[in-house]
Amino acid sequence: MECKELQKLLSPFVDNELGAHDAFMVAEHLEVCTPCHHEMETLRCFDDQLKTAGRIPIKGMEDFRLRILDMISPWGWARRWRGLGAAAAVLMFLVIGPQIFSAPSDPETDAFSQSLISEVQLNINQPFSLPWLDPQSLQHVLRQEGLSEIPSLAPAGFHFEGGRVSNPLSRSFIQLVYRNSNEEISLFVSRRWDRPFSGTIKREGFTIVPLGIRAVFLVTKDSLSNFVDTRQVAEEEINALSS
Repeated sequence: MECKELQKLLSPFVDNELGAHDAFMVAEHLEVCTPCHHEMETLRCFDDQLKTAGRIPIKGMEDFRLRILDMISPWGWARRWRGLGAAAAVLMFLVIGPQIFSAPSDPETDAFSQSLISEVQLNINQPFSLPWLDPQSLQHVLRQEGLSEIPSLAPAGFHFEGGRVSNPLSRSFIQLVYRNSNEEISLFVSRRWDRPFSGTIKREGFTIVPLGIRAVFLVTKDSLSNFVDTRQVAEEEINALSS
């Protein structure tokens, strides 16, 4: 991506208004282009200043409230409507300003998590759109990804349904799908993803958790009843089977 092309996307990138593919392309460019990265930091600094403005306490708030009540009284509203409009604007900024000017601190993580969720939704809504790998091919691919066997989540109550190749953000992952009687979860495994993130991400009714030091991600519905046990079992299996 050229710098001139990136300039058009930088502001929506900071405001998290880009799609997953465009956001990832911008993030990759910013890693190697110092001038563009500096401009992005300038935009973020301005955004932070706007957010901070919405959190600064106002002295004399009670006097301010009484002045507003006086302005909307039937005796003086006609000649003071301009002042009332200004006061209402200030209050509106204080109430909703943080929501308007807040933006995720890591657009790349946001784009990646959205892409993982899209892959899971594809399996739920169109289960036959991507072919399952046959057992022999799956074992071969898993060895390439550094896993000696298919992780077993039976202790958490899930049986292995199948594995296939998925491509979140155009990066190849092995998606391992598990089910119990009424729930489905996925493990995404890849040696080619070198931008791990820490912490749990929740969005669109899904939870994404990185497992261990490898690029392995557990994706579940937020309503998963035994989430803690499932996460622990999955992490132990990944660590035990990793080479």
